[in-house]
Amino acid sequence: MTVVSPAHRSESAELGRGGPAIRVEGVAKRFGETQALAGVDLEVPEGAVFGLLGPNGAGKTTLVRILSTLVPPDSGRAEILGHDVAQEPAAVREQIALTGQFAAVDELLTGRENLEMFGRLFDLSREEAAERADRLLRDFDLADAADRPARTYSGGMRRRLDLCSSLLTQPRILFLDEPTTGLDPRSRNQIWAAIRDLQRGGTTLLLTTQYLEEADHLAERIAVIDHGRVIAAGTGNELKERVGGQILEVELADVAQRELAQEALTRVGCGDPEPDERPDRLTMPAPRDGLELVEDAATELRREGIRVGEIALRGPTLDDVFLQLTGAPPGDDGDRPTPAAVDGAGALHVPRPQFRVPSLAGIRSSVTDAVVVTVRNLRHFIREPGLLLFSTIQPVMFVLLFVYVFGGAIQGSLPAGVSYVDFLLPGIFVQSVVFRATQTSVGLSQDLQRGVIDRFRSMPMARSAVLIGRTAADLVRNILIILLMIVVGYIVGFRFDGGLGGALGCIAVVALFGFALSWIFAFVALTVRGAEAAQSAGFVVTFPLVFASSIFVPLSTLPSWLEAIAKVSPVTLTANAARSLALTGTPASLGGALAWTFGLLAVFVPLCVWRYRRMS
Repeated sequence: MTVVSPAHRSESAELGRGGPAIRVEGVAKRFGETQALAGVDLEVPEGAVFGLLGPNGAGKTTLVRILSTLVPPDSGRAEILGHDVAQEPAAVREQIALTGQFAAVDELLTGRENLEMFGRLFDLSREEAAERADRLLRDFDLADAADRPARTYSGGMRRRLDLCSSLLTQPRILFLDEPTTGLDPRSRNQIWAAIRDLQRGGTTLLLTTQYLEEADHLAERIAVIDHGRVIAAGTGNELKERVGGQILEVELADVAQRELAQEALTRVGCGDPEPDERPDRLTMPAPRDGLELVEDAATELRREGIRVGEIALRGPTLDDVFLQLTGAPPGDDGDRPTPAAVDGAGALHVPRPQFRVPSLAGIRSSVTDAVVVTVRNLRHFIREPGLLLFSTIQPVMFVLLFVYVFGGAIQGSLPAGVSYVDFLLPGIFVQSVVFRATQTSVGLSQDLQRGVIDRFRSMPMARSAVLIGRTAADLVRNILIILLMIVVGYIVGFRFDGGLGGALGCIAVVALFGFALSWIFAFVALTVRGAEAAQSAGFVVTFPLVFASSIFVPLSTLPSWLEAIAKVSPVTLTANAARSLALTGTPASLGGALAWTFGLLAVFVPLCVWRYRRMS
């Protein structure tokens, strides 16, 4: 397996400042009442594979997220190749890559499209991104599946694709957060081989894992973290020496005799048993001469009538070290006590990154990033048949239902000379973009859940590109839906009596309003947890806005109390402006509609950017 050579790094990424690759001093982080990190100190030599072990909830992932600039520390200092992660996050992102706990690949894109997308976001040209994607797909045994959607991949294939996306430009430091969890032995061995190749190529790797065998095979140095603190560090052999002596393992034929067997083995000199997931197995320190202890243990067990399937003596492993240090197996998900808060007097101030005027090259790169993310989101719209069907069939059904079922009843309340279909269609344009706006929150929430947003945020790409790419794709999608509805409208008798200018103005007003709504629902996705919650929140907002408006009926048909509310609704004002432009070419209600649209953009664009930067 070959490693892709470095390319397209800024000058700051090429300059080394000496010292360790990673330095962590007194880093603390609290989430509400939970103290995730309580003063971590750590140094990782450049070019090493460093293992970070600990039970679930010990703080491993939080430390990785701080080092990869996804979460700021509350106190302390962390440096990557001399760059402070809080003060110089952009410089840090140019030198790192992150492979998180879950394969952060886009399931609707093919393997090749995933890599080409990430390559473009790494500032590679189209040709370079395609060439490196092809090479990595071959090296990681994914070439045959390159043009299949990633959702058809096995877990091991997705994990390899995820690792490929981190290697498009060889990072100087690669964070691997439990990279082989849930993989079969063959896939795990492929990941191990890739890690060894990367180290030979000069990459520093920080590996978090619950597989102690994995740390023993790969890591030159290991740190054990528990309750948010590093409680031991050293080479694998140095940590094993802390256990000392040998280990006696006894496999019992009858689980009911476990307590009696433990008492018997304690009498011959064995230490306290280690926790074990198998109730029929006793694992106990053997502090004295091994052969003599085995003979005495066998005699004592036989004397007590305890039936034994197997008795063996072995040297200590990292599992024994881990159990001795933490008192729990590495996969223990039990409740863990929360350590006391770090003394505020020793906390270090974490300065905010300073604003810098972007260069012309930086602006060009930001535009490229936004375009790449926009194209990716448009591919989603095309490749999700259910979403595509809902986005097109639902408004068509509204048109047919209201025109042919309710149209006769409503016609009498319309101004003279205005047909109901001409009244209805501009409102349907607005209704379509309002309902579609909820998909902004659903799509963004799914990206958050799958780790795709974390991957984007750890890359040297424009921070605004994710939000702009999402809302810009929604703008294009809304325009396409409006054009489709115009075709449907013309079939049932709708006409733009306001001429071409009125038609274009109608489309523009509705599309711009939909764009503003997309930013509202982007904020919803960044605030609530989960796609289902985001979608529910969207419907709670959109249904009252749509049905308490002039989209389907004139305001005069509503109850007086509801009419007063509907008159100032942004949906009503936008529908009325679109209707006026479509029917007469005049901009009635346009001022109010634009005031709402630009007001929403002025509020929610900064809110989205603020929330995106503060995500933890």
